[in-house]
Amino acid sequence: MEKKTALSQLSSQTGKMLRERFGKGPESIFISYNEHGITLHFRNFVSAVEMILLDKQKGEAVRETRQMVMDVLLPDLKEFITQTVGIAIEEIYYDWDLEDHSGIMIGLTNKSLDADIQEKYAGYEKVHQQVSEVTAHVQKIPDHIYSFWTNPRTLIIVREGLLIMLEKELINTGYENALRVAKTSLEKKLLLHDVDMEQAIGRTVTGLYLDWDFERDRSVLVYTFK
Repeated sequence: MEKKTALSQLSSQTGKMLRERFGKGPESIFISYNEHGITLHFRNFVSAVEMILLDKQKGEAVRETRQMVMDVLLPDLKEFITQTVGIAIEEIYYDWDLEDHSGIMIGLTNKSLDADIQEKYAGYEKVHQQVSEVTAHVQKIPDHIYSFWTNPRTLIIVREGLLIMLEKELINTGYENALRVAKTSLEKKLLLHDVDMEQAIGRTVTGLYLDWDFERDRSVLVYTFK
């Protein structure tokens, strides 16, 4: 299938899936992919009910509801991505910026999960060093860190082996959601404040998204740029 047609079909079907489950789909979906993975960037994605909850400072209620819906949606979307763009997605991550009503979904291929394969873009060592330092400040230095671009405005950073023993015990005893909320708040602040992308790669950050797979001890960061 021709790439432009495939992206159009994927955007249309994704928007339809989200509308059916949330009552409203994104205003736009920007999709890009390569051999490493795929990103779907959602703009102006918030329903009327969610807007009421956000106005009442109930952002975590919105996140929890979306997580339940996405758990149902992701298997079908994963299969459709493979059918339309022809890349086999192994894992999917996602996050929301509820303040500007945006969100992102990241699908990783087998190649992107190989820590020995690193895209050699200018400044990647500095990016990895700064991200590792922030991670060590919050938890510990990651066992592995690697990164790649899906388009000139979207950088994906994968960290592996970063949970400490206390976090693993919290997960095992049923406090995964509380841990996720705390880590999201703390890590986003530090990753925006202490990672200097202007110095590392000469780019201005416009957004940051963050998700974890606690079972695999893996985390995915997405920086978006002007």
